[in-house]
Amino acid sequence: MRLPLRNPLLKLRHKKSLLRSKNEVQNVSFGLFLLQKVQKFCLYAKIVVSLQPEKTMSDTSAHIGAWGRWLLVVVLLMTKSYVSDVLVAQPEHIEWLTADFLVTGAAAAILALLVTFTPRRYPIFILLGLTDGWMIANLLFYRSYRLFITWYQFSLIGNMEGFWSSILPYCTLSLLLFPALSLPALLCFLWPVKRFRWWESISVLLLGAILTISGAHSRYELERPELGDVPFTAEWLNPCDLPEVLSAPVWESERQTAKYIHYHSILSYPLFIVRDVVHSYLLRSDDQWTEEEQQELNRLIGPVVPQEPVPGNLLIVLLESFESWLLDSYDAEGQPICGALKNYIASHDVLYVRDVETQIQYGMSGDGQLIVNTGLYPVMEGVACIDYAHNTYPNLAHFYPNSAVVNPCKNVWNQRTISAAYGYRHLIEPKGDNMFEWNDSIVMDQIIDYFNATPSPCCVMGITVSGHMPFDLHPDNVAVPDTMPVLFQHYLQTAHFTDRQLGRLLSWADTASVMQNATIVITGDHRIFHAWINDEIREYGLRANLPFGVCYAGCPFIIAGPKVTQRTLQKGLQVDIFTTTLHAIGQSNYFWQGTGHNLLEDYTVSASEGNLRRQISDKLIRTDYFGQIE
Repeated sequence: MRLPLRNPLLKLRHKKSLLRSKNEVQNVSFGLFLLQKVQKFCLYAKIVVSLQPEKTMSDTSAHIGAWGRWLLVVVLLMTKSYVSDVLVAQPEHIEWLTADFLVTGAAAAILALLVTFTPRRYPIFILLGLTDGWMIANLLFYRSYRLFITWYQFSLIGNMEGFWSSILPYCTLSLLLFPALSLPALLCFLWPVKRFRWWESISVLLLGAILTISGAHSRYELERPELGDVPFTAEWLNPCDLPEVLSAPVWESERQTAKYIHYHSILSYPLFIVRDVVHSYLLRSDDQWTEEEQQELNRLIGPVVPQEPVPGNLLIVLLESFESWLLDSYDAEGQPICGALKNYIASHDVLYVRDVETQIQYGMSGDGQLIVNTGLYPVMEGVACIDYAHNTYPNLAHFYPNSAVVNPCKNVWNQRTISAAYGYRHLIEPKGDNMFEWNDSIVMDQIIDYFNATPSPCCVMGITVSGHMPFDLHPDNVAVPDTMPVLFQHYLQTAHFTDRQLGRLLSWADTASVMQNATIVITGDHRIFHAWINDEIREYGLRANLPFGVCYAGCPFIIAGPKVTQRTLQKGLQVDIFTTTLHAIGQSNYFWQGTGHNLLEDYTVSASEGNLRRQISDKLIRTDYFGQIE
């Protein structure tokens, strides 16, 4: 039985085999051809009609999703930027550091382009995580050093080994705001996304760059008539009543970084770091002296003459993070925190400078040693004890046939190399690898042992260690008010411990035969507290009227010796310590008297002196000027 032919094509073919007429065959062939074309067209049309609406809707949704994702990241970055400004500047001063809305938005728009080159969502969290880390790092660095991170800080990370706990007091709950503001980025998983078209990315990039440059420039031009040449520094946030000529010099890098963030934002600040690298390279290659600098240099450097004999030994004690207000502080029972040092000042003929303003820069303790030992300001870019450790430096130690540095922290601030550059012949350090193997008691014992074992005259610089942040290494049991922040309690207890050990050293020096006619110098290497360290410290400092709560606190400077008479000064500079010590050990004819003044006598300071001598010091170090003097 023959089956029926249901397919029209098969029916035509069957019919063609039955027809014998030539005309009929031709007609059937043409009809078959047309039927095939119609069938293919209908099949294609069916596919297009069924799929085209779904494809168009998906593509449009994904494109809208791409712009939505980009806009969400822009808003999050802008919000984080303003949170960073608030935490840095405090709400009452936010106008000084917050960039314009338009400029901040432009920088955020450019950064957000990084997440539009792929439809994947994880780059969003990578970008937000990196910006969180960048803002938190700058905030912690600002709370610590009153500076924003520059390119050079990345090379100093090795000095943090063993000292990471020192940043814990600056870590507050407010830092959690940054990762918390990244949570809205989870909304990106709710819609499909695609990549930006190339012309969209270029348009956003060009528009953002134009808005960033023009917006910042227009704001600068608008504010310039009102601000004049006032430097953009953190001193605006807590104005100090120090006389202008006695205040610490404003470093160029500090001025420029604060100014950049003021007119731009923390988001675009990495671009400034790139500029800073180029500027640093150009600065290091600039060794030409201006006429003004040359005239001032001729006044600072005299002829090389034979040195005078020193009257006796020299002891320099650098107290870690020891601020001047400690000498006026008392515990809950009315006893002085630093009773031994106060008694020494009261019972000996000493020059006591209550508040010495430090000139340290990026080097912190390393810069403190440079200033005290050489009378030079730190370099404007970098750290001298690391970048210029093999230079020749004028110093105090070379006047003595025997000299040593008692250093409790190994491998910090390039101490082994720089001690020799400062003229010291011996370096006394712990033998183990434990960063805090020694405490201030051991440091004082090492000083005493060296003087007892070494023929006079000799020179020793002892560096204390217990005063490192967060001040929990060797605290004494001192009664302190319960209302005092815990960090303050530890600081006072540690200061009491250091003072007690220092008192033991000073008592020995009063009776030891090797210390007859000795010159003793005691000072802090740098300050540690700022009003913006955290809200708890800031508020307590203001309530208790502590110096750092309303002004910058410096370090004390005490010097005793056969050429020193009783004298008390309220203010001084850290660079004055070297010059004063030179005169105290009878070396007033030394060819280099430093960039400071002799505080044993009256002196006058010109208003432009500080910045000019800072520039001169920078060139003297960078060019190894003293290595060329015969």
